[in-house]
Amino acid sequence: MIKKCNKCKNDKIIFAKGHKREFIIKNRSKKNINKVIVDDCLIKEGIRCDYLFEIECEDLKEILYVELKGKDLNHALEQILTTIEFCKNRYSHHHYTRKAFVILSRYPKEDSSIQKRKRVLKKQNITLKTATNKHEEVI
Repeated sequence: MIKKCNKCKNDKIIFAKGHKREFIIKNRSKKNINKVIVDDCLIKEGIRCDYLFEIECEDLKEILYVELKGKDLNHALEQILTTIEFCKNRYSHHHYTRKAFVILSRYPKEDSSIQKRKRVLKKQNITLKTATNKHEEVI
């Protein structure tokens, strides 16, 4: 578990907000969830996503990478991938399910660079979900 820039909770609703976007976890089972502020806290310089959430329980071990963005999906995917690379040693000894979430103001047309980054995530067995303005993830 990351112990820097974090807040561990088991609240029924846990959220991240930024740029008029929201990512909400509906924690119906009241599992322990570690919310980590990545941007300008865990990672102070360079490209990085906004948040990550560590979900650790007997029946679930999951890492959620979250980027709250305007409309630049390509840059958002770059931020997610850079954060995953930064954290890879921390999670290398564990078998976590990993998911990436990008919350956008609007969904852009996909070009080859976006498709390439999506393939990189897929090769690493990371599920990508995108949404506009708000996403709710039920755990």
